[in-house]
Amino acid sequence: MRNQAIPHRKRIIATALVLAAAMIFSASITAYAMNSRTVLIRDDGEQFSFTTTKTEPYEVLRARGITLDNEDYLDLSNYSEEGDSVIRIYRKKTVYLEDNFVRLQYTCAGWVGRLLEQNSVVLGERDKINFGTHDLLEDGMVIIVSRAFDVAVQDYGQNYSITLTDGTVAQAVELAGLTLEGEDYVTPAPETQLMPGMTIHVSRVSYRERTRAAAIEYEVDERNSKSVNLGVTIIEQKGQKGEKKTVYNDKYINGERVDSTVISEEILKEAVKEIRVIGTRVPQLTPGLAPISTLRVPDSVEIVNGRPKSYRSVVTGRATAYATGKGTASGLRPIVPGHIAVNPKQFPYGTKLWVVSTDGKYIYGYAIAADTGTFAMGNTVMVDLFMPNNTMARQWGARDVTVYVLNEPRLHTPYGG
Repeated sequence: MRNQAIPHRKRIIATALVLAAAMIFSASITAYAMNSRTVLIRDDGEQFSFTTTKTEPYEVLRARGITLDNEDYLDLSNYSEEGDSVIRIYRKKTVYLEDNFVRLQYTCAGWVGRLLEQNSVVLGERDKINFGTHDLLEDGMVIIVSRAFDVAVQDYGQNYSITLTDGTVAQAVELAGLTLEGEDYVTPAPETQLMPGMTIHVSRVSYRERTRAAAIEYEVDERNSKSVNLGVTIIEQKGQKGEKKTVYNDKYINGERVDSTVISEEILKEAVKEIRVIGTRVPQLTPGLAPISTLRVPDSVEIVNGRPKSYRSVVTGRATAYATGKGTASGLRPIVPGHIAVNPKQFPYGTKLWVVSTDGKYIYGYAIAADTGTFAMGNTVMVDLFMPNNTMARQWGARDVTVYVLNEPRLHTPYGG
């Protein structure tokens, strides 16, 4: 009986050991299950999850066999040492950032906004970028920052300032709330690309009709006559100006007239031609006459038969005479025969003349326009001749003379000429 009990006791012990081992294994499994959690790892475009009891994120990655480069970025914003977590890995990318037309290469991990922040690139309120700030970086990506700038728009006295990052002249005009009508235009041309500091000019074109009355100048017919004394012009028919009405279409740019087109013309009054008879007869002088003037005749003036051989012009008019006076209006002193009073508007002071009477009875001779008087300024007579004495002045009285304007330089007088 005793020998049979020993094997039975061994079986009980073996069973007990198996049960104990099972209980220990079960307890271990239960403890692991209680301390483990699921971690989701997103590594650029890949993602996977696994169960672990590791709490420190870098230990989790090492347990999974994941390594990081110095410039990779580990996002632990959704990671917790307790419970299920997410680890986000952004791998470094080589990208290009262009700012103010300067393009540089950068190595960065993450998204566009992180690249800008790391490189202290600040976007203004109206600056633009060709990617969203939350867009993920990719190898070879070219990120362009377009900086806002101002352009000026000038429209017929009104000034506008437009802020934008790009566009054309036409777009800037539209943003200013302006429209072009008819022949209105802008400079530079509408399709011109905008540049910082550009000034755009809007030109407004308009048309107005204008009526204008104008004089029509008359024609002049001249004929010479040997029956009329030299220096005398007879008006056979007085010329009269005509009148016409012209209608214009005026073109204005920004209020300034730049062009006119004739729409119609109407003659309201015809012009009347003037007919002039020019005297060519030279009256004979009384033989043996001597000049009254005491001025010495310049050697350059040649006198033939009491008249100059050459002259600039000749006129005929009424002449009076005087014999008293100490000086002249032009400042020549003393006054002597040969100094004559004139209208300086007709004969400026210092003009050199030759004077003869048209009746052929007197040669006054070489004269200087040196004086003036109310008679001359009032055009009652043409010249007033200074005589050697009162007797000769009374003898002269008033008579017509022919005045030759000589081809001589004017004499410079103290008060003119």
